[in-house]
Amino acid sequence: MSSVRRKRPSAGQPKTAIKSLKKPNTRIDFTLDDLDVEKNKGGVDGDDFIESDDEIEDDASSKESSDDEKETVDAKKIRMAREYLNKMEQIDEDSSDVPSSSDEEDDGTMDHDDLISKRLERHRLKQQGMYERNIASKVQQSFEGRWKTIDQNIADTNDAKSQSAAWVEQGHIKLLRGHDLTPTCVALHGPSGSVGYSGSKDNSILMWDIEHEKRLSTIIPRWNPNTCDYTRNSGEVLAMAASDDGRYLAVGGRDSTVRIFDVRQKQTSARGPVDVSDGTEIRGLVTTFEGHKGPVTALAFRSQSLQLFSGSNDRCIRHYNLNEMAYIETLYGHQAAVTGISCHGIRHEMPYSVARDRTARAWKLAEETHMIYRGGSKISNADCISAVKDDYFLTGHEDGVFSLWFKDKKRPIVSILSAHGVHSNLPRGIASCASLGGSDFAVSGSSDGFLRLWQVSTGERSSDRGLEAIGKIPLFGYINDLAIGPKGRFCIAAVGQEPRLGRWDRIPLSKNRFAIVRLRNDDDQQQAVAYSDENVQSESSDEKSDD
Repeated sequence: MSSVRRKRPSAGQPKTAIKSLKKPNTRIDFTLDDLDVEKNKGGVDGDDFIESDDEIEDDASSKESSDDEKETVDAKKIRMAREYLNKMEQIDEDSSDVPSSSDEEDDGTMDHDDLISKRLERHRLKQQGMYERNIASKVQQSFEGRWKTIDQNIADTNDAKSQSAAWVEQGHIKLLRGHDLTPTCVALHGPSGSVGYSGSKDNSILMWDIEHEKRLSTIIPRWNPNTCDYTRNSGEVLAMAASDDGRYLAVGGRDSTVRIFDVRQKQTSARGPVDVSDGTEIRGLVTTFEGHKGPVTALAFRSQSLQLFSGSNDRCIRHYNLNEMAYIETLYGHQAAVTGISCHGIRHEMPYSVARDRTARAWKLAEETHMIYRGGSKISNADCISAVKDDYFLTGHEDGVFSLWFKDKKRPIVSILSAHGVHSNLPRGIASCASLGGSDFAVSGSSDGFLRLWQVSTGERSSDRGLEAIGKIPLFGYINDLAIGPKGRFCIAAVGQEPRLGRWDRIPLSKNRFAIVRLRNDDDQQQAVAYSDENVQSESSDEKSDD
């Protein structure tokens, strides 16, 4: 574009001459016609005129702004709502812990608007921690069908070892080798259920592919006297927990430390990746928390967060935040060694713990106080705990008592005596228990050779609350730890010859294995599960939901 220079007056000219050069009421109108005239004056054809990048961006931004100006407030709300629904549908397709769209259509009778409203309602209840699924009945139907595939002569006997071998032969249970000594703990990536972890008394930590039933990686190799500068007992792994985002694995043991591994990374040194003998690579260690003065025996993540809690024989519970990789506080109150921690914690930031002081405690972190639950003089110490919902939790005791608790009552709602039978006129202690958060399904393990399945009822009225045994699955050995997969499709277990925290008992005929127990058939997973069968239960009073 050609430019026009204005003639500057000389210094000797009077002011009147200067005023005369100004053109009154002169406006420059840069219209399309003016631009075409200027381009033609410059000898450039209009078709050959090239705009700069800045001009193109300005035109695009002005076009977008004009579109925004044309969009009304109601139209914008509708557009944002559609984007949110599309995003939520994508999340539902990627997640295996929610019913599929075909499950919700209820045999095709539900229209699109009802489907969206149900999906929004379910999403709201899940965010508030009030979404409950009826899984126990479906699991019961599946494993009863599996018993029919076992030889009737073996099924009629009470021999756990032969029954367990028959279940393994039929492919209902997969026992994977990898640990030399007794496995003590397991962890599972909850939302997907595709990756599991296990720790053992031989110091090893392994990573497993649940779907293909094989080992993926070695996080920590087993103890080797030629390369390790510490004793084997001091490196025993006693507890572990995996974050819901599938990134972090927390590990505690007899060395009184809590180690945080980023399982997505591979540990590297100056010479490159660290390889072990089986060709796998060790995962990366992010940080190590010190502070406990005794073996770390319990670990738990708060659901849908990176808040971590650790319990130890020093009677303390320590609180960490893995977003900042920082220690937050220490919780004091237990009078003996802590044996278990669990935290559902969607609505309330409240972890539950049990210890050898025969108490269970609920820690109100915001109020800096805690509640104490006592089962009575006849109930012994608890070895395991599992939070069913924000307000309910299960405890397994060393005298064989299996109890369901409500946070507003100091005594258990129901207690099952000798839940795993009697041996030599003494009840078998419950070594492990686990529940599927937000559902009515739970499992427990001991040394009787069976994995017990339970239906947990958490109704609003006292008459609607209870704990009922729905069956058992043979799994020979000490079941030291358990974790349930999404929708109750399977559970993983640490099965060995010895108990988790000692060597006061031994089952010599059992094997040290990482077990994958299939609870539901593939046919059941593919069939439509009606949304009404999920029985979404919400709390009746608004006061309770606001707590």
